[in-house]
Amino acid sequence: MALAALAGCGGYTGTYGGGGGGGGGGGGGLVGSVTIGPGIEFVSGHNGSTNAAVDTVPVGGTVTWTWTGSLPHSVQSLGSASFASSATMTGSGTYAVTFTVPGTYEYDCAVHGQLMTGRVVVR
Repeated sequence: MALAALAGCGGYTGTYGGGGGGGGGGGGGLVGSVTIGPGIEFVSGHNGSTNAAVDTVPVGGTVTWTWTGSLPHSVQSLGSASFASSATMTGSGTYAVTFTVPGTYEYDCAVHGQLMTGRVVVR
């Protein structure tokens, strides 16, 4: 599974949460949020950008993705600056990543590919 393969590749910690709650942790606290769905989109809670949803966070900051709707989605890390990808989930739930290394982290949905993209810039 991708989680094991990516575990040593970047500066992050990842957590899953139950329906609608926060994940989070780390020194920076919750500083970014992305809504997944209800259609085929990632939506930045910070600036409303979609496909690509773009969030900028400080080192130690956490981004939480929140599932809505009934379509299956995931958060799949892409590129050399990487983080652990989430499982594919349907319905409600959260996935949080704390970023500890500066860089630009690209991601998409493993189910929908380039139709659903995002980027986290860590400074």
